[in-house]
Amino acid sequence: MKKIVGLWVLCLFGGCSGATKKNASGCKNSVLYGYVSICLPEMEGMTECRTEAGVQEVIQPYLASGPVLAYFLNEETYKQVGQLKEISYEDYFLMYGEYPMENYHAGETDLERAAKGLEQTLFGGSDFDRISARIEEYYQTMTVGKPALIEKYSPRPNVRTMIVLMKYMHGDGETSVVSAVDFILLKNRLFNLAYYVAYRGGKSIDEAKHKNNAFIDRLLEVN
Repeated sequence: MKKIVGLWVLCLFGGCSGATKKNASGCKNSVLYGYVSICLPEMEGMTECRTEAGVQEVIQPYLASGPVLAYFLNEETYKQVGQLKEISYEDYFLMYGEYPMENYHAGETDLERAAKGLEQTLFGGSDFDRISARIEEYYQTMTVGKPALIEKYSPRPNVRTMIVLMKYMHGDGETSVVSAVDFILLKNRLFNLAYYVAYRGGKSIDEAKHKNNAFIDRLLEVN
């Protein structure tokens, strides 16, 4: 899967972090979203690397709309972090926000509205055609039809999740991608988490849900 980041909402949107010392609260790696500090969880087998030059190259198109708060790569991909724009990879997390929301005191109404808005964009209206055109413009990657909503649920209070299946054309190849897209209300701030993995049958959907839910659990535990 080649640099498929934030493909659902280009209008929505700093790493591998050099922060190894714990801060006063005991958090090893934190990021500011506006004036609020969010502690990033540790994920076994994954490295948080949003400030790496290779990651910055990949996320550059989205920084005009909002901050990328975290970018987690698995160990094998991290070994090639300097060549992300040239390789195909999967199994990664992206946590991101919007500049207008950085210091907005969000509540549950905002959470519900945002989740419903994305669902309408992807599955109910014509906005997806516009988003798809921008994806192709940025990445020369064409979406093949509209995405399929596999499931939507709330894994924890103040979290809304959608499991989405999407197909992309890149060159002569077609790739099916499973993504867990989360809206998270934490410390009165609203932001997104997305997990991407290649689709390899029903088992990959279950695995994506399990790993995504584990990330959310750990994120809430450390905050």
